[in-house]
Amino acid sequence: MQVFDSIICPVCGETLYREGKTVLCVKGHTFDIAKAGYVNLLPPGKEKNARTGDEKIMVKARVDFLSKDYYALISDRTAEILRACLSENALFADLGCGEGYHTCRIAEKIGFPVTAFGFDASKFAAEYASKRAKAKNLMPKDGVGAEHDHPAQAYFFPANLFHLPLKDHVLDAAVSMFAPVAGEETHRILKPGGKLVVVSSGRDHLLELRQLIYEEVRFSDAPVPVPDGFVQTERQNLRVETTVTSREDLQSLFVMTPFYYKTTEEGRARLLSNDSLRLTVDVNFSVFEAI
Repeated sequence: MQVFDSIICPVCGETLYREGKTVLCVKGHTFDIAKAGYVNLLPPGKEKNARTGDEKIMVKARVDFLSKDYYALISDRTAEILRACLSENALFADLGCGEGYHTCRIAEKIGFPVTAFGFDASKFAAEYASKRAKAKNLMPKDGVGAEHDHPAQAYFFPANLFHLPLKDHVLDAAVSMFAPVAGEETHRILKPGGKLVVVSSGRDHLLELRQLIYEEVRFSDAPVPVPDGFVQTERQNLRVETTVTSREDLQSLFVMTPFYYKTTEEGRARLLSNDSLRLTVDVNFSVFEAI
């Protein structure tokens, strides 16, 4: 597919096109293609306010932990859900894609030609995501907008999730994995009948880790609210056990979670006194349809 048939300028909303190593709009706004292959489409002046973007240390922790495939079953289940509601050459977006592990894995696992766009407020994340996509031949070596005939493709853009650089009603589906859900904006970019898959933590997700770092564990399994303009069509749960096999991997998992900012030194020490840890992975999948 032609990537820029769906992407618009984050400044003025006009059509974008690639010329050499630059992306331009018809009104003259320009965006460089980074060496890694992504295009930064964060609206000017809003980078400092994009608090949904992970810091560099958290992004690196996600890269290190997810590369061990501890969470592979989560993206595999997401791919199964999307496979049931998409057809060949569909376009979906991962909203809050982070370093791109799940995005790339889903694109590969769906099993027929699809294109994935990954949007995240972090430029650090887009760097890692684009390198991953290139390594898997999901993105051409020359980056976004270059010719590419691989059946599964993935492209990444730093962007504001509440003001996405996408045309109206261009997506067949969207995924939000452990990220804020911008309901109104997601409805705008989905086709009528398009699916939104929200992946969220279940009641016992990482229970054993929480028991180590907190004196008292609080439980919550409230259903994901139905965004305006959607109806819920399905809810699934994935509950498995996995063993994190090294202290380094435990450290990476800890740093990539919100617990990193909410844990005492004592709690951190208790966690990192372990060389391995058996963990519960408890994840909910809420599927919504745009009406």
